[in-house]
Amino acid sequence: MKIRSNIKDYEVRFTKDFGFVDDLKFDNRYVVIDRVIYEKYGKVLGDLLQEGNHFIMDVKEENKTLRTATDIIDRMTELRSKRNTKLIAIGGGIVQDVSCFVATVLYRGIDWYLVPTTLLAQTDSCIGSKSSINYCDKKNLLGTFYPPTEIVIDLGFLETLSRRDYYSGLGEILKCSIMQGREVYSEMKGNLSRVLSGDREVLSHEIERTLRFKKSVIEVDEFDRGIRNIMNYGHTFGHAIESATHYIIPHGQAVSIGIAVANEISVMRGLLPIEYANDIFKIVKDITNVESVPSADSVLHFMRSDKKYKGGKHTCILLYGDHVEKVDDVDDKEVLEAVIRILGKI
Repeated sequence: MKIRSNIKDYEVRFTKDFGFVDDLKFDNRYVVIDRVIYEKYGKVLGDLLQEGNHFIMDVKEENKTLRTATDIIDRMTELRSKRNTKLIAIGGGIVQDVSCFVATVLYRGIDWYLVPTTLLAQTDSCIGSKSSINYCDKKNLLGTFYPPTEIVIDLGFLETLSRRDYYSGLGEILKCSIMQGREVYSEMKGNLSRVLSGDREVLSHEIERTLRFKKSVIEVDEFDRGIRNIMNYGHTFGHAIESATHYIIPHGQAVSIGIAVANEISVMRGLLPIEYANDIFKIVKDITNVESVPSADSVLHFMRSDKKYKGGKHTCILLYGDHVEKVDDVDDKEVLEAVIRILGKI
């Protein structure tokens, strides 16, 4: 799959049984890798990882920072990395964000390759060119647009993925299915039991369809100035839920809950049949596994900190029947009522 970009076009390639390893053995390479992936797959990755040529990253939100980026740059410059160095990122969204930022700023841009290892990264963040890192306790304050040269998707990494993280990726599949209309949503719903059981053929189909939908959006609005905003369906609420739980509820599951909250507002406004909202909520329940939920007041507090909150109104993406639209007039009362209703049922 080729993704068109104003900066440079790039490829998404599906592989099996880690066959990509030999293809990435560039003479001058540096690897940023998730510690968990390193510990589980170090032997499989073989001599892609040589002494001194990799940075093992403890993947947690607190490390998605400028400090981590500069630590990587320090290591790379100590190794006399030059503009022809190939940076290879192996991990989920946090590894991707930090690696993309490094690749953008080092020597004004070096080639980088992405091997996403979580279902969420494979279905969502791997395409789109964006990096976002946290700064001064502000989430995603710094960022760039800089696409990788190639993205390699291998479902082999998902075999050891925790149920918690697997559900997070399913949230993105759910979101994009809803956004494509009832027909695609119904097909995804029919495939869900096989996806939950790890059927690789069906899962690969759902990942590719999700990426093709996102491709159709980002190629029109690569720099997130217009229609790409619709991809934030569920995210405004999801980010607040993440923050309110100190990231105990992971991103993908928080977005799934956020979809339910957004749909509740749509129902309250008469934009969405309650039967459809309830049907979607059943799937949200199936792919959400949290021990506790935050208070509605704490979710509202973090939503008020969002950069899109202006004049006492929230900007959200709402479902209008079979399509989504951006609105900028959701008030605090609507948010509280919808969050209370949904969190009370999760």
